[in-house]
Amino acid sequence: MIIDYPFTVESFETDLQRQIKPFALQSRLQELTYRACAAGGAGYASLRERGLFWALNRMHIVVDRWPVWGDNLVLQSWFRGRTGPMYQRNYVLRPADDAAGAPLVRATSAWTVIALEGRGVSREMVYPDGFAEEEDLLPFCQKVLVPSEVELAPAGSRVAAYSDLDSNGHVNNCFYPQWAADLLGIRYLSSHRLTDIQVGYYREIHSGEQVDFFLGHNPEASADSAVWYAEGRVAGERSFTVRLAFEAC
Repeated sequence: MIIDYPFTVESFETDLQRQIKPFALQSRLQELTYRACAAGGAGYASLRERGLFWALNRMHIVVDRWPVWGDNLVLQSWFRGRTGPMYQRNYVLRPADDAAGAPLVRATSAWTVIALEGRGVSREMVYPDGFAEEEDLLPFCQKVLVPSEVELAPAGSRVAAYSDLDSNGHVNNCFYPQWAADLLGIRYLSSHRLTDIQVGYYREIHSGEQVDFFLGHNPEASADSAVWYAEGRVAGERSFTVRLAFEAC
């Protein structure tokens, strides 16, 4: 079952280039995920009644063209199937007036169902199996691993605050790639185009916890392109890993 989510890029969602920010784009993906799960009988309220909630495990976003302020768009999503405890979901974003045309953004994700009490992974089947014809837009998102040749260096820290939290009581998943991108600074981000985002989530981050950042890039990085890796750790334990691919613009 493919679920459509039409929307217009609003001014508060955009950056210096009037393009939708990665945080805003991922927030739209998350909103559609909740709508699609509700349509399949496993929405936020339904799971809460059973003492469960959805948690993002992995996300992979490929951007062919960044939408800009005022663009009218249609975001589509469908359930791709389940592998172990991970529910796979795909997305595609297109202009509203060209819904069958080339996608602006393609994405795939893996979600797990977590118990509110104890925070353990539930293996209960909460969503029916089902596939769509466009399931192979991207390969299933793999673990985000920092290559051995990439050296991660300390890149500052921050304390998780009220505005970072969501209704599950932890830092919302959309903030992690935003934090990673912010480590690169405005000069770099203003002269490079982000083309690929991969995120792996390993541990919840709660209010008041200090997140220590580590950053590095591929050794063959140049002025024209680079792949950056960022990790967030709490008390020495990895909470997330982000891979960001850029090209000069």
